[in-house]
Amino acid sequence: MSLAIRCRSIITPEETVSPGLLVIGDDGRIVDAGAVLAVPNGATVLDLPWATLVPGFIDLHVHGGGGFSLATLDPEEVRAYARWVVSHGVTSFLPTICAGGMDEGIEFVQTAARTTGPVAGGANVLGVNLEGPFVNPVRRGALPKGWVQPAEVQTLDRLVEATGGNLRLMTLAPELPGGMEVLGEAVGRGIVVSIGHTDADYETALAAFEAGASHVTHAFNAMRPFHHRQPGPVFAAAGVDGVTIEIIADGVHLHDATARALVRAASPGRIALVTDGVPPAGLAEGAFVLGEQEARMDGGAIRLPDGTIAGSAKTMDEVVRRIAALVNAGAAATMASTAPARVLGLAERKGRIAPGYDADIVALSSDLQVVMTWVGGDVAYRGESEDART
Repeated sequence: MSLAIRCRSIITPEETVSPGLLVIGDDGRIVDAGAVLAVPNGATVLDLPWATLVPGFIDLHVHGGGGFSLATLDPEEVRAYARWVVSHGVTSFLPTICAGGMDEGIEFVQTAARTTGPVAGGANVLGVNLEGPFVNPVRRGALPKGWVQPAEVQTLDRLVEATGGNLRLMTLAPELPGGMEVLGEAVGRGIVVSIGHTDADYETALAAFEAGASHVTHAFNAMRPFHHRQPGPVFAAAGVDGVTIEIIADGVHLHDATARALVRAASPGRIALVTDGVPPAGLAEGAFVLGEQEARMDGGAIRLPDGTIAGSAKTMDEVVRRIAALVNAGAAATMASTAPARVLGLAERKGRIAPGYDADIVALSSDLQVVMTWVGGDVAYRGESEDART
């Protein structure tokens, strides 16, 4: 039986229609969406007069949250995270893996790969994101020392085999000896290569994009910074059509003015909001252990004892609210859903509210709090309605 949702507005995000009617078929796909539609005969009607509907959020870069780690030997921990994160509007994500060493990393990758696909009552696991191991030691940030490896095709082979073909995204420093060779091999296997944890200059980054790299990992963090005579990899990316750029809009990794300027420079369609969340994200502040490293969450930031930022404490709905305040809600929806879907080649079925697309939907209150989440047309999260809160 189809479901018809009547709401205050729908952000598709190409346009905003108000009032809105969204029709979801019994196959879990969107049948229609618009301002003036008839409710299909026999459809179940859900009235949400306070709600704005947006496409489900897609988090390309996340290590955990809610106390759950995605670098784990237990596939049930990944699935538990998937069931938790829908309360923050995420309907699909890539478990992002780093480790203390290669052997441990292979085990973590195998676990994450086994969870790829739908999770009952939770978000979809889209595959695996590897943050490394072919990164520059001088720009490794909070990545463990033992995870950094020479750029060798043989190591790439081991990682690809461990994922069983589910490696979707990989961070790499192209300036490393062998870096461009590994980049070419990865692109040839259908892996999205992201430039990050890199000391590449502008020219080297441009060469990497010409060789097939198409994404940038958490812009300005763990990479050569911008200088007016040496613009670095982010400005190289901004000038190349088709290259997407991650930003962590948590107010810690980037100043709000930097985030706003980058969105204007590259356009929302080329910016992917990510959380870079770690297991303590969404929990109370205090001391934690991240892998084998001690860390502390204080003032909304997670740092190692030496002050290095170690991932983010924010959830996806929090960064969406922040970027919406800096730009607008439509742009935020594009960056949280449409652009990430495009990164992974899913733009024909995810990231928009349009006929034929997966019914991965989030209902937001007037202050952009997540109130309901649907994954494939099924309710995965139901919170307190705006009526109940007022």
